[in-house]
Amino acid sequence: MADINRYERQISSQNGEDGILEAIFVKVGTTDKYFVEFGSGDTHECNTLYLSRWKRWKGLWMDATYLDKRGRVKQERITAENIQALFKKYQVPKVFDLLSIDIDGNDYWVWKAITDYHPRVVVIEYNSTVAPTESKTIPYDSNYMWDGNTNYFGASLLALKQLGEQKGYTL
Repeated sequence: MADINRYERQISSQNGEDGILEAIFVKVGTTDKYFVEFGSGDTHECNTLYLSRWKRWKGLWMDATYLDKRGRVKQERITAENIQALFKKYQVPKVFDLLSIDIDGNDYWVWKAITDYHPRVVVIEYNSTVAPTESKTIPYDSNYMWDGNTNYFGASLLALKQLGEQKGYTL
């Protein structure tokens, strides 16, 4: 999949992730069709709605700020300290197909803290304003909230690639 962008298709994702994820799972197959996505907002524009609605995947949506009266999205503030407990609370399988992380800040640190759970595919937001040759992250702060205006958030692609390799993933 040298040119992954050719698979972009936007149905309910923000930047064509629907098509890219579909292409990845055509190539690697699925096991349980289970996902976890945090930072999903109201799920009207997220990485897993297409899979849930059209491909019959099951999973867990969590978001710190969105209050879902129907109970689809669990209102949880995600930190490196609580992520494993939240997975246990919501009975996430130890091995599952897809993890999507988009919390605008501590993404790297939360993924690093996930040690007892092993998603087959990980989608994670990175800070594209940092050169791809630099490995940078913001320092961990469990109370960090991105202001929505600056480029001070998250981690560089290289930092996430290196963490992924430590966890057994390839970019």
